[in-house]
Amino acid sequence: MEKLKIRSAVNAILQNSINTSIILHYVRKLGATYRTEISKALRLSLPAVSRSVDYLIDRGFLKEKKIITATGKQAHEISVNPVLGMAIGISIELPIMKIARMDMAGIVVDVQEIRLDTDSKDLEQIILELIEHFFTRKQYIDEKHVPPVAITISVPAAIDLNQGHVHAVLYQELNGLNLKRSLEEKYSIPVFLENNENLAALAEKYYLEGIPQNSFTYITVHHGIGAGLFLNGQLYRGMNGAAGEIGYQHMGLNPFLGTVSNETFETIASIHQIQQIALNFIHKGKGENIFKAANYSYNLITHELIGKMAEQGSMDARLILERFAEILAIGISNLLVTINPEIIIFGGQLIEIPNCEQFILEPLKAKLQDLVPFPIPNVRLTRLGSNAAVIGACQMGLEQSILSQYPYSI
Repeated sequence: MEKLKIRSAVNAILQNSINTSIILHYVRKLGATYRTEISKALRLSLPAVSRSVDYLIDRGFLKEKKIITATGKQAHEISVNPVLGMAIGISIELPIMKIARMDMAGIVVDVQEIRLDTDSKDLEQIILELIEHFFTRKQYIDEKHVPPVAITISVPAAIDLNQGHVHAVLYQELNGLNLKRSLEEKYSIPVFLENNENLAALAEKYYLEGIPQNSFTYITVHHGIGAGLFLNGQLYRGMNGAAGEIGYQHMGLNPFLGTVSNETFETIASIHQIQQIALNFIHKGKGENIFKAANYSYNLITHELIGKMAEQGSMDARLILERFAEILAIGISNLLVTINPEIIIFGGQLIEIPNCEQFILEPLKAKLQDLVPFPIPNVRLTRLGSNAAVIGACQMGLEQSILSQYPYSI
């Protein structure tokens, strides 16, 4: 939701439009309520509430039914009309693609996870066929078909919404794909494209109860590293949608020492670095128990294995994760001294590590306290798990399509 900015006094027509929008989103948040309760909660006159509610019922956004209250009186319950439409969210973080549906009340009702064959020469066609299969599973509520009203595609790239350009694509397999155009042509509904971390940040802020903080960052740690920046109550995207591409920070060494590094933050601190630290341990004659647990295969030394062994008490595994957390803290500290957020939320493959709070977040915070010359913010894992981006995609589709004419909320 955009902040309401008033540059002059409003007339009765605009005031009624604002009240109607606020009432709609109030009912969406509660799920069900009554006209008198809306009047009390929003401090609006009952006639004003009734005008807006009647209008929203006529437009199909709300529905009303008679019920018998606990005191035996008859009342009219107001709730969101769930059959008005569904928003579809698609999240692509290779090799995983997720597709979800969200109803008018803003609740995800269906999520499907698919592992893609990234070696295929026709990845776009595979994705389109999977989406078509998902669409054939029509959503029904009270025996009524609920049509899709918008699709949002969540991708690991910087999206310039003004120019329609895609920059800094994490996976080369996604280069050249034009899913937005293909889906618009096939389904004749609005299709939006947005960055994964931006959508995950929106989901953290608004989905279900949401979070109270108005300045925070959502950081994904997987094969790359990216951040969604929610600052001063709204998503910050930058000049061309590339704000938050923190993985491209250059972590150079002191040139006066004779060596300059061109390594970026994501090359030294993405999730695969855990494997590299473990291999370094093994090459130095340490971590024999880890090598044995991996059946003496370098490829089987993964972040999940190291996390599992750390949970089982392996000191070598715990030292590996602690070292990784300290490397991760270097890039995060640069972010903290730049935007000074209230909270940092981590997602991505990092959350696959068992007991990540103890083995990653605690040493990360300790290192940040050494690097940052002021109190560090709260640091935690995402409350939405691996579904954060696809939930945010659904939300964006809903807000940008059928709810776009009702932008005001409290």
